[in-house]
Amino acid sequence: MKDHYLTEQHQHAIMKVVRQMLLQLSGRQVDNDLSQITTAEICDLATTQLQELFEMLNILSGGIETLNNDQERLSNESLQIQVTIPTLTEELSKVKLSIEESNAFLEGVKHNQ
Repeated sequence: MKDHYLTEQHQHAIMKVVRQMLLQLSGRQVDNDLSQITTAEICDLATTQLQELFEMLNILSGGIETLNNDQERLSNESLQIQVTIPTLTEELSKVKLSIEESNAFLEGVKHNQ
């Protein structure tokens, strides 16, 4: 499900819904206030709302870009860890064997004294 939220298709759908909601809200406000304001004021209001929407979409877009970059970085780190684990496991086995050999040697030295 996480991958779905990061798809371009989902992001575009969210942006479309936000636009529609803002247009509906601004339409209601214009309908309610239509008798009291001039056409120029309506245009100014619409322009202001569109600028706010544009700024909000830029912020959301930046957030999505940041999330995508984080996801890519984390994927790379995960891959590096997956590559490193077998090497570390092999090294650990060697260290364990070395410790066992050292302990056996020390036991032999103890018995000879």
